[in-house]
Amino acid sequence: MRHTSRVSATDILIDVRHPADAEQKPLSIPDIQILNIPFFNLEQQLGALDKTCSYLLYCDKGIMSRLQAQLMRDKGFEQVAVYNQIT
Repeated sequence: MRHTSRVSATDILIDVRHPADAEQKPLSIPDIQILNIPFFNLEQQLGALDKTCSYLLYCDKGIMSRLQAQLMRDKGFEQVAVYNQIT
């Protein structure tokens, strides 16, 4: 699984953290589309996502984002990586 700290304008970042965690420390990256889809809802939401887009998945520790990125790959998404935020 590819990991990156770089985001391009064509990437869609999916924040898979629990809503309470995302609310406490919201992600803010100028000019980047960020979707807040908690890990426990992502599989049900995959049908609404475009498989041709490039996705970066984010969570605080990187564990859940890796698991969810693998799920997306297993479901046919080819452009998926784990986003490592540099603080």
